This record gives sequence, C-alpha cells and structure tokens, in this order.
Amino acid sequence: MCDLCRADGNYFHSAECVYDQLVSEYPVMWLRDSTRIGACYTLRELLSPEGMVLAIQNAPPVTGWRLRMWYNEATDEEIDPLRGDCTELPSRTDALLAFEPFREGATSV
Repeated sequence: MCDLCRADGNYFHSAECVYDQLVSEYPVMWLRDSTRIGACYTLRELLSPEGMVLAIQNAPPVTGWRLRMWYNEATDEEIDPLRGDCTELPSRTDALLAFEPFREGATSV
C-alpha cells in the first residue's frame, strides 16, 4: 500500500493498493467490471473466489476504492466467467494487467 492510501480510513487510491491489502487473505480474486459487457454504468468490484464482494470502486466524483463494510451495500453472486464481466486474478501480474485500462489517466476502458 502506498502513502496516498489510508487503510484505517477505508480509502485506497487505486485497484492495485486495495488488491495488495486483500491478497494475503485472498490469494486468488476476481475483478467484476460492468464496462466489459457494455453496461451503461460503471461498477467495479474485487470478489472472492466464492463471489463475495470484497472491495468496491467508489462512484464519481469520489475516487479510489474501499473495502466492503456492510452486507447490504453489494450483491454477492456466483461467478460466471461466461458472462464476460469477471476476470480471474490468480497472480499480481494478472491483476496489474486487468487494472491497466482504468488506471488514472487512461482514456477509455
């Protein structure tokens, strides 16, 4: 985690930082990204292998990511790789590649 993040304040400035916070407990995670299936809204979440939402990207105008704090703030569901919105993150290298399109300053997803 970098100097811009505040784990005690539940703020992580990037997907990489929240991934680094969670990876010791969840070595394999999934990224759910609604833009991968052409949704008209942006919803990005890091999921456990069982489909439990672990972290949520903040909605604009707020930036960064936060850990899920309440049960009712997200919907857990079984991961369906065929649906197209989920990407498995079996390693940090895979995670960094998956996060590349929405790093700050990227032009589009």
